[in-house]
Amino acid sequence: MSEQVLKELQNVVSAAVEERRGLVVYSRLEPVEIDRLARKVEREALEKVQGLLPEETVDQRVLGLRNRLQRMRDELEQLGELGNIRDQSRSLQTDEIVWQTFEDLAWMLGVQ
Repeated sequence: MSEQVLKELQNVVSAAVEERRGLVVYSRLEPVEIDRLARKVEREALEKVQGLLPEETVDQRVLGLRNRLQRMRDELEQLGELGNIRDQSRSLQTDEIVWQTFEDLAWMLGVQ
Protein backbone atom coordinates (compact mmCIF):
# COMPACT_ATOMS: atom_id res chain seq x y z
CA MET A 1 0.00 0.00 0.00
CA SER A 2 1.41 3.38 -0.86
CA GLU A 3 2.22 5.74 1.96
CA GLN A 4 -0.29 8.22 0.52
CA VAL A 5 -3.15 5.69 0.68
CA LEU A 6 -2.10 4.62 4.17
CA LYS A 7 -2.11 8.27 5.34
CA GLU A 8 -5.54 8.84 3.78
CA LEU A 9 -6.94 5.77 5.52
CA GLN A 10 -5.40 6.79 8.83
CA ASN A 11 -6.77 10.32 8.45
CA VAL A 12 -10.31 9.05 7.77
CA VAL A 13 -10.28 6.76 10.80
CA SER A 14 -8.52 9.30 13.02
CA ALA A 15 -11.05 12.01 12.13
CA ALA A 16 -13.90 9.61 12.92
CA VAL A 17 -12.34 8.71 16.27
CA GLU A 18 -12.04 12.39 17.14
CA GLU A 19 -15.60 13.10 16.04
CA ARG A 20 -16.85 10.19 18.11
CA ARG A 21 -14.91 11.42 21.15
CA GLY A 22 -16.36 14.88 20.64
CA LEU A 23 -19.87 13.47 20.84
CA VAL A 24 -19.15 12.15 24.30
CA VAL A 25 -17.02 14.97 25.68
CA TYR A 26 -18.87 18.03 24.46
CA SER A 27 -22.38 16.75 24.06
CA ARG A 28 -25.42 17.24 26.23
CA LEU A 29 -27.23 14.50 24.36
CA GLU A 30 -28.77 11.47 25.93
CA PRO A 31 -26.52 8.36 25.93
CA VAL A 32 -28.77 6.61 23.42
CA GLU A 33 -28.46 9.52 21.01
CA ILE A 34 -24.68 9.67 21.49
CA ASP A 35 -24.46 5.95 20.62
CA ARG A 36 -26.64 6.43 17.54
CA LEU A 37 -24.48 9.29 16.30
CA ALA A 38 -21.26 7.42 17.08
CA ARG A 39 -22.39 4.42 15.02
CA LYS A 40 -23.29 6.80 12.17
CA VAL A 41 -19.77 8.28 12.28
CA GLU A 42 -18.27 4.79 12.31
CA ARG A 43 -20.41 3.57 9.39
CA GLU A 44 -19.47 6.61 7.31
CA ALA A 45 -15.78 6.09 8.08
CA LEU A 46 -16.00 2.41 7.14
CA GLU A 47 -17.60 3.34 3.82
CA LYS A 48 -14.83 5.87 3.15
CA VAL A 49 -12.16 3.31 4.00
CA GLN A 50 -13.79 0.81 1.64
CA GLY A 51 -13.77 3.42 -1.11
CA LEU A 52 -10.09 4.26 -0.59
CA LEU A 53 -8.81 0.69 -0.69
CA PRO A 54 -7.06 -0.16 -3.96
CA GLU A 55 -8.96 -2.63 -6.14
CA GLU A 56 -5.98 -4.73 -7.19
CA THR A 57 -3.26 -5.41 -4.67
CA VAL A 58 -1.11 -8.04 -3.08
CA ASP A 59 -0.43 -5.82 -0.06
CA GLN A 60 -1.27 -7.82 3.05
CA ARG A 61 -2.43 -4.73 4.94
CA VAL A 62 -4.99 -3.89 2.26
CA LEU A 63 -6.10 -7.51 2.07
CA GLY A 64 -6.49 -7.60 5.86
CA LEU A 65 -8.61 -4.45 5.84
CA ARG A 66 -10.69 -5.74 2.96
CA ASN A 67 -11.18 -9.11 4.70
CA ARG A 68 -12.28 -7.44 7.93
CA LEU A 69 -14.84 -5.31 6.06
CA GLN A 70 -16.12 -8.41 4.27
CA ARG A 71 -16.45 -10.25 7.57
CA MET A 72 -18.56 -7.35 8.86
CA ARG A 73 -20.83 -7.56 5.81
CA ASP A 74 -21.15 -11.32 6.27
CA GLU A 75 -22.03 -10.93 9.96
CA LEU A 76 -24.63 -8.27 9.15
CA GLU A 77 -26.10 -10.48 6.43
CA GLN A 78 -26.34 -13.45 8.79
CA LEU A 79 -27.98 -11.26 11.40
CA GLY A 80 -30.46 -10.02 8.81
CA GLU A 81 -31.43 -13.60 7.99
CA LEU A 82 -32.33 -14.42 11.59
CA GLY A 83 -36.08 -14.48 11.88
CA ASN A 84 -36.52 -15.07 15.58
CA ILE A 85 -34.88 -11.93 16.96
CA ARG A 86 -36.52 -8.76 18.19
CA ASP A 87 -35.87 -5.54 16.29
CA GLN A 88 -34.23 -3.93 19.30
CA SER A 89 -31.89 -6.89 19.75
CA ARG A 90 -31.09 -6.89 16.03
CA SER A 91 -30.30 -3.18 16.19
CA LEU A 92 -28.04 -3.60 19.21
CA GLN A 93 -26.19 -6.49 17.58
CA THR A 94 -25.81 -4.50 14.34
CA ASP A 95 -24.32 -1.62 16.32
CA GLU A 96 -21.93 -4.03 18.05
CA ILE A 97 -20.76 -5.46 14.72
CA VAL A 98 -20.16 -2.00 13.25
CA TRP A 99 -18.40 -0.75 16.39
CA GLN A 100 -16.12 -3.79 16.58
CA THR A 101 -15.22 -3.53 12.90
CA PHE A 102 -14.39 0.15 13.28
CA GLU A 103 -12.22 -0.58 16.31
CA ASP A 104 -10.45 -3.41 14.48
CA LEU A 105 -9.70 -1.20 11.46
CA ALA A 106 -8.44 1.60 13.71
CA TRP A 107 -6.09 -0.89 15.38
CA MET A 108 -4.97 -2.32 12.02
CA LEU A 109 -4.17 1.20 10.80
CA GLY A 110 -2.38 2.15 14.02
CA VAL A 111 -4.91 4.83 15.00
CA GLN A 112 -5.43 5.34 18.71
